[in-house]
Amino acid sequence: MLARNGGYRMKNERGIVQECAVSPVVGVMLMLVVTIIIAAVVSSFAGGMGTQQQKTPQASIDVKIDGIDNKMTFTHLSGDTLNTKDLAIITYFTNKTGYTTKHTQTVTSAVSIVTTTGGDARVPYHSDMYGGYAYKNPETKDFGNFSLKTGDIMTTYNLHGTADLLGIGWTAGVSPLPDTYNDPSFKSGSVVNVKILHIPSGRNIFDKDVIVS
Repeated sequence: MLARNGGYRMKNERGIVQECAVSPVVGVMLMLVVTIIIAAVVSSFAGGMGTQQQKTPQASIDVKIDGIDNKMTFTHLSGDTLNTKDLAIITYFTNKTGYTTKHTQTVTSAVSIVTTTGGDARVPYHSDMYGGYAYKNPETKDFGNFSLKTGDIMTTYNLHGTADLLGIGWTAGVSPLPDTYNDPSFKSGSVVNVKILHIPSGRNIFDKDVIVS
């Protein structure tokens, strides 16, 4: 028999009517269902995050900016092999007026006129052990088209490549005057913040201030 409070009336062995409420039981069951659903959602979300996040490669890299030869070099000293298509080189240079030039170099960046004889390459290109010329490895020379392993070097080769990598531009000199940077305050003693970003993980492999020698 249905009771007024939503429960049921039952007679015990002695014939006495008792009311049995079901509301507390239903409430506990609902709480259990909600808890299970929340746990499932959290577990699914955490699992998705774990599969989407990629591991950041670990590597020791030495970066130099030569103010005499006007080139930048990136030497892979040790650690994981780096696929340059997954990298972005981000530089910040603040000149004497306080203006900061930021430049990002990726696999989609334009090539640089490394030499006036048709030696174009996306810098920093892969420098081999035989003189450091891009012509030695035409198929994979451009940044983004090769992997960098221990002992390998990337280079901007000269003023043209360095200016393009830093985003400060350059002007061709009229003989006998040399080519020059468009920002004259870039010289020996200047400081450039260099970051090497691993794009898939969103974390930096390298992040240091480099002083022009």
